[in-house]
This record gives sequence, structure tokens and C-alpha cells, in this order.
Amino acid sequence: MAIDQDMLAALRTEAIDSAEDRINSLLETVRGFQNGTVKGSDALAACKLDAHSLKSVAAGFDMKALGVMCHRLEDYLFNVSALEDAIATDVLFIIDRLSECLEAFVNGREVDISSMVRSLPVKGGFDVGEVSVTDIEVMLVMEPGTATRIVTRELIECGYRMINVASTLDALHLIPSMKPDAVICSRVMPDLTGVDLACALKAMPTTKHIPVALIASVDRDRDEIADLPESVPLLRKGGNFADDVANVFVELGIL
Repeated sequence: MAIDQDMLAALRTEAIDSAEDRINSLLETVRGFQNGTVKGSDALAACKLDAHSLKSVAAGFDMKALGVMCHRLEDYLFNVSALEDAIATDVLFIIDRLSECLEAFVNGREVDISSMVRSLPVKGGFDVGEVSVTDIEVMLVMEPGTATRIVTRELIECGYRMINVASTLDALHLIPSMKPDAVICSRVMPDLTGVDLACALKAMPTTKHIPVALIASVDRDRDEIADLPESVPLLRKGGNFADDVANVFVELGIL
């Protein structure tokens, strides 16, 4: 047993060192862009690689807060084409939060993940002009693609703070920690469907209070959504999507 504990301690130390190395690498990359030694496109590619690698380290040793922050950094960078001055400033802010999460893990201290993620910069890569950003945080669970980008843009233009998650399994892992104000999920998803996710969220005590809406092209009386809880409204993509979301949010008590 002592050997196992020693091995566990060694693995923990290795994971912490690896996470620290990747955070430092992120910091050096952004600083390199700011001082002109790294091109914006190269800096972005390096940041995405380090963020993904850091997320793997966090997942391998159950660094929950750090893993959530890594997802948010990846999500922030997803639609960015190259680092720019404003983007670099935002990324530095997120890197500071990554360091805080790692320090908390090392010292066995809990992190208020929900409050921390709400302090982060709004999603990068969308030029939507002068938009007044609200405090309403919406998680959109859809596979990456043109439709997801359109829906995301429409919601950002309405002033919502957006989180994009590409799979229902990831959403199940992230929602209890992030505590978004609302979850919008596509019905058609790999692995667990949007209906599965809605049912799971409404069944779990830690998430049953979080409003959920389902994007679907079928009516509620269809077999495909027969098990959808009555408290979960339907949304349809189209020209009135943003208005429909607002109406649903009023119905759900968010607005």
C-alpha cells in the first residue's frame, strides 16, 4: 500500500509539473506575440495545442476546475483566426485563471468554478459590433458546423454570454460545475441525444433547476421526443430564432 501511495504521489507531482509547463508555454507564446517575435497565426496554433494538451493533463488527474478553464480557453479560441492585441489580453486573463486553478489543486483548495467562468472575457472570433453583453450565460450543445456558428452568432448578437460544447457527454460533465443560466441543445447529437441530455439534467438534483431548451425540427407529439420533459420547450432554427429564444427565456423566467 505504501508503494501505491508513493507512486500516486509521484504521478500527482508529475501531473502538476506538466500542467505548470503548459501554462508557462501559453504565457510565453502570448508574450512572444506581444513583443513581435511570434506571428499571430503561429501564436494561435501554439495556444490551441497547449490548451488541448493541458486539458488532457487535467482530465487525467481529475483537476476539475483546471479542466473547465481549459475548455473555456479552447472555446474562446475556436473561431479566432489569429492572435490580435485584444485577443492576447483576453488570453492572458484566462491564463491567470488557469494558474489560479492549478494553485488551488496543489493546495487542496476548492474553486468557485461558476463565478470564475462568469468573470472570463466573452467569446472571441465574432465581430458583432457594439453589443451590450448581459450576465446571462447560455451553453449551446451542438456539433461544430455552419449551423452552430450561425446560432452562436445570433445569440451573441442578443448579448448572451456563450459557451459552446460539442458533445452531450461533455455537457453532462461541465454543466454541474459551470452552472450556466440556460442550456440549449440540438436534438440530433451523437452518443446521447439532446432528449437524453434534457432528461438527465432534469432528473439530477444538482442540475434540475437549470432551464433547458431543445432545438428540434419535429413537433412534441412525435416519437423522437416523446420522453422530453414538459418543462423543456422546443426551439426551431430559422429567421425568428433569436426572438423565439427570448420568448422561451421569458417563459423560463430567465428574462
